[in-house]
Amino acid sequence: MWFAGAAAAAQPAAPIRVFDTGELTLDRYTVVRRVWADTWRSAFWIPGQPDAGAAIAALGAEAARAGADAIVNVHCLNDEGAWFSRGYYCYGLAIKLR
Repeated sequence: MWFAGAAAAAQPAAPIRVFDTGELTLDRYTVVRRVWADTWRSAFWIPGQPDAGAAIAALGAEAARAGADAIVNVHCLNDEGAWFSRGYYCYGLAIKLR
């Protein structure tokens, strides 16, 4: 049904945990995918957000859609003032903890 997906999307998901670089050893997780840095399209478009907190939340939501339960190696950039400004955006590794 068309509304089943909308109802699931309306329910808030559990927040994705963000680990600092070096907080986990490599044997504690498996990389699911690189979020927003895994295709050639990222050279032209990455979704921007109005602030860093919203950018990390968007990164976490995208990692959750990929089936991850955490993210690591998060890098956030502020693109305000640039010609084609996107605001804040973050990228990182979506991971599955073992």
